[in-house]
Parts: sequence; structure tokens; C-alpha cells
Amino acid sequence: MDHNLSRALVMAEEAAKKGADVICLPELFRTPYFPQRDGRPDPGLAEAVPGPSTKAFSSLARRWGAVVVVPLYERCGQNFYNTAAVLDRDGRLLTPYRKTHVPHDPMFYEKSYFLPGDRGFLVYPAGFGRVSVLICYDQWFPEAARSAALLGAELILYPTAIGRIAGQAAEEGDWQEAWETVQRGHAIANGVAVAAVNRCGREGELEFWGGSFLCDAFGRVVARAGDGEEVLVAEVDLDLTETVQEGWGFLRNRRPDVYGPLLGLGQVAHLLPGPATPRKCGFHMPAEWEEHESVWLSWPHDLDSFPDLAQVEESYMAIISALSGGERVELLVRDDEMLDLVLGRLEERGLAGPGVRLHVLDYADVWFRDYGPTFLVNREMGTLAMVNWTYNAWGGKYCELLGDNKVPCAINRILNVRSFYPGMVLEGGSIEVNGRGTLLTTEQCLLNPNRNPHLKRADIELRLQEYLGIDKVIWLGEGIAGDDTDGHIDDIARFAGPRTVLCALEDDEDDQNFGPLLENLEILEASCDQDGQPLQVIRLPMPGRVGSDRRLPASYANFYIGNRAVLVPVFGDPNDRRALEIISKAFPGRRTVGIEAGALVHGLGTLHCISQQQPSV
Repeated sequence: MDHNLSRALVMAEEAAKKGADVICLPELFRTPYFPQRDGRPDPGLAEAVPGPSTKAFSSLARRWGAVVVVPLYERCGQNFYNTAAVLDRDGRLLTPYRKTHVPHDPMFYEKSYFLPGDRGFLVYPAGFGRVSVLICYDQWFPEAARSAALLGAELILYPTAIGRIAGQAAEEGDWQEAWETVQRGHAIANGVAVAAVNRCGREGELEFWGGSFLCDAFGRVVARAGDGEEVLVAEVDLDLTETVQEGWGFLRNRRPDVYGPLLGLGQVAHLLPGPATPRKCGFHMPAEWEEHESVWLSWPHDLDSFPDLAQVEESYMAIISALSGGERVELLVRDDEMLDLVLGRLEERGLAGPGVRLHVLDYADVWFRDYGPTFLVNREMGTLAMVNWTYNAWGGKYCELLGDNKVPCAINRILNVRSFYPGMVLEGGSIEVNGRGTLLTTEQCLLNPNRNPHLKRADIELRLQEYLGIDKVIWLGEGIAGDDTDGHIDDIARFAGPRTVLCALEDDEDDQNFGPLLENLEILEASCDQDGQPLQVIRLPMPGRVGSDRRLPASYANFYIGNRAVLVPVFGDPNDRRALEIISKAFPGRRTVGIEAGALVHGLGTLHCISQQQPSV
């Protein structure tokens, strides 16, 4: 055992010198493969975690700044596990992974020695990407790789001890070829890189075939070892993860509502994908008035959406100026040419600097609230996460905008936070939360058959509860005229406090909006929050009709709540002043800033639609 430890340290050092960012050893690297015989746990072969192996590799990880995966036989009290200890680049021991799937077959009698893992699947943030570790027999279970991908993994490491019984040929075919093929399939189906690190040589009656390999997110083998001992170092492009995942939509087009048979539950419509929902992990969506780290925007460019593009650009400059000093602006630009253009504009206005960060990222339109991620916080752990909803361009209305569904994955390449995939169509503008457990939405949008026709109201509520950490949903009816989103809530009702709601109301009884908005008001006035306390409803006027050829969805409710200022869309309407006064009273600790939105609303949205807050943790 000591020899194996010393030898492994020498080889790991060699890998580190060659520039390895992550180093993985084979399964049970320190001991012989003892489960060849059906027996009982051997405490003499096991060690604690932390223990001698993790201590030795902690020093190496810290010295070289590499993540190190140390698979070993773990003793924890009276229990024994097949475990992979993970050491971060600074030498810290992260939560070890315990092998989930444990075989019990001739020459692989592992159930006699190991308990099944009790921690589920884990993903470890690393400086270069997000890594998950599974162990050997886990390789044959697509659910394990899928779970890791849904948790945000970009690279799955499989420390392994697999081979064949000496002198026996499998009549079904070449198991080594099947072993590599199934893992390459996991890579493609989940859009993740895969590295399998296998044992080699003969031990007793087993011949371990080696053949360690690394493949990219499209299943292409980047490097492959032989059947003997060696240090294999290779480079893989983790940026390919986003391309493969979004190319065929294997994650976003899942149907977890029909996966009941996987758990022996039959066709259970309300089934949620796996145990690790945000709610169960301590995450929730905070209210918009809670402290922000930053706000995300996409610079406008499309003349079809904005005939007066120059005025829309001026509105964006006014937004950035109003938020300056209060929160950082994360601004997407489509290419280097746009980057230079926007940077020049910012410099002219004295707004360039650390308060505005530009990101070159391809996108089709500016409605970041709807296609971007929804951010979550775990206050106890001080961590940020995101929900990656499926975006179908408001019920499939605009096929040319479907490419924006890739934006959340691209954003997470920047942020590197935990990502959750509900497998549900939803836009950020369709939900409004008070951060205490209550959510507002509309039946017109979330129950629309062009979103999630396979989900009933109860199914949708359950997903909202699990993925946003809320307890109660208040369903309003319809949205405003001219709104192509099918009734987004952020044009009609917004929380201004835990129990305070600003509700849009049309004064003109002959106006198309009068009836639906009055009905929404009545629902809110009869509603209570998550604790059974009645809501305080403040009436917010609507502007007069905006748009000549067609009615545009102009609403003062589409405001954005910044750290120091509330930005309100204004339209040159007599009700502008009245709306600003009402909103100002609702947010006494913030400035209220009117932003010209007459040109912006031609794209069928305004300030809240184009923005998404990233909360502080």
C-alpha cells in the first residue's frame, strides 16, 4: 500500500509538471483489487478521509495548483465505502464522492465490501470548469451521467478498475470496446467531456485492460492510453459543452413528467428530475429589491425590432448612467465591432470602467429577462446558482430567436455557478416573487398550450416551488393588449415589498385593458401571502394607447428595481408624472428615474424585459 502511494505521488507529480489542471488516479489506487473474493470488509486496507492519502496529495495539489482525485477504500466509523476524495487546487478536501452503483458479480463482489454511496452526485467548481466524479460501475448507468450534467458538470471523471477474467472470452463480444463506447455515448448525450482512468495489469484471476481515455463533449477520443502503466496528459475544450448541449437540446427538451418508470412510479405527471432541486439544496429566488451584485443587459442592434435604433441606444445609455455606482452592469455585445462601438459610447459619457463589463457573445435579441437565467441564492452557504429554463420564443412565435436559448449556458461559462435544469418552458418576465415564498403569474401565459402542454396547473406549481423555492402561487388572469408574450406578469403586477403589490389599472372603461386589469386587481385584493397575511395593493395607472399601426404593450409596471434607483419606463403621456410619484412612494429609499421608452416599446417590451438582476450573496 505504501509503495502504491509513493508511486502514485511520483506519477501525479509528473502529470503536474506537464501542466495538468486536474489529476485523477484509478479506482482503489492504493490497494490490490480485493473484491475478487466474496468476503467481509477488511479494515486493514481501509483508511479514513481525511487520512494518509488525502494528506499526501493535498500537499501536491497545493504545490502545483491542480485538482486531484484520490480514489480509495474509505472507513467511516463502522461503515466502508468505495470513495473518491477530491482535493481542490489549494489542497482543501472537498466533499468526497461515494460510489453509487455497487456490483456483485463473479470476481467483482463489491457489495460484500462497500455500502452504496449516500451523497448523491456532486459537481466541483474548478478554475477551468465544473467537474463531477463517478466511479467505475457508475459508467454503465446513463442516469448518473445525466444527473451530473444537469447539475452543471462539464467534465466527468471515472476512476475505474475494470477488466476480464483471465482466459475467458465473452461470447457477447468485446467488453472493452463496449466500455469505451457507452462512455462516449454519455459524453454526446449530455454534452460533457469524459475521462476514464482504468487500472492495468493482472491481479489474481483478473486482467485489467487499461485503455484509459479522454473524449470531448462530442465523444471524440482526444487521447488513449495503452494496456500498461503510464501518465496520460491531454487537453480538452470544455467550451464545446455549450455547443453540443444546445445543438440538439438533449437537456432542455427532456420530459421528466413521463420518467416515472425510472423510479417504479409509473407515469407520474408531477415527477421532478432527481433529488437535487434548488429548494432541496437550500436555494430560492430573492425579491428584486434585495441587494444586487450586477444587472445583465444585451446591447440593441435590430432595426426590425427598433426602427428608431438611435433613440433606443440613448435609452440604454440612460439606464447605465442611472445604475452607475449602484450595481455593476454586465453588458452583452455581439461581436468585436459592437464592442468597440459601445466602449466608445461609454467613454464619451464617462461611464467606462469597472462598473460596466462587456462580454462578446452571440445573441439574437435584447430580451434578456426572458431567455437569460433566473438567479438563485443560498443565504446560509453564501452561494449563487441559476435556473436554466427552456426558451421557445414565447410559444414558438419567432423561430429566428430560438438561438437565444443558449445564452444561460454561455453566461455560466463566465460565472461558473451551479445550474439547474427544470425541463420546462418559462420566461423570466412571466414570474414575480416577494422573496418570502409567494409568486405571481398569469394563467394566460403559464397555462398556455404553446408553453408546456403536457403539464397541468398542479405540475407547474410544483416545479415553481422546487426550482424557485416558493410556497404559494397567486394566479392572475390576462395581461395587457399588444403583449406578444401571452400576458407576462411584469406588465401588470409587481411586488414593492413582501406584502405590497403595485397593480396596473386602466381608468378608461372603453379601453381594451379595462376588464382584464380590473379582474386582476380584484384577485390581488382578495389574496394573501405565504403566511396568510392580506396583500396591500397599490393601483398604478396605465399610459394611454401607444402605437398607431398596432397597439404596443406600454406599461409603467415594467420598471426595474436597482440597488439605488428604480427605473421606470415613460412614454410622453400625461400619466407619466402620476406613475413616477406612485412608484417613488412605494420605494422611499431609492431614486425614481424615468427612462424614455417610446422607441424601446416598439420591440414589444421595455425596461424589465431587457434586464435581469444578479443578486448578491
